[in-house]
Amino acid sequence: MRADGAMDENDQQALTGGVIKEHDLDLAQLWLDYIALGGNATQQDVKEYSAGLTRLPSKERDILSQAVNEYSDPAGRPRELLAMAPYSDSLLSLVRKDPAGPQTSK
Repeated sequence: MRADGAMDENDQQALTGGVIKEHDLDLAQLWLDYIALGGNATQQDVKEYSAGLTRLPSKERDILSQAVNEYSDPAGRPRELLAMAPYSDSLLSLVRKDPAGPQTSK
């Protein structure tokens, strides 16, 4: 995470790759959608990026995130029900433990 709380490229790559896996997206179709949105990386670059093996510039990461988000839900379900690929300026939300601890019932 960057000092301003925004996503760093490693976080964005890991989360985007996770969304691709979770939605079992076809990488060939995803790449075509990415190219249609103005992306410039090769299909191999996108495949390697989704597997965490290479990096992409922030502009390319954001275009890929847009393609993932559009391709992962063609049915138009509410976004809050879907795992979404983040953008380079997305803020990381930190999960905090409840200070009272877990609730128990006796």
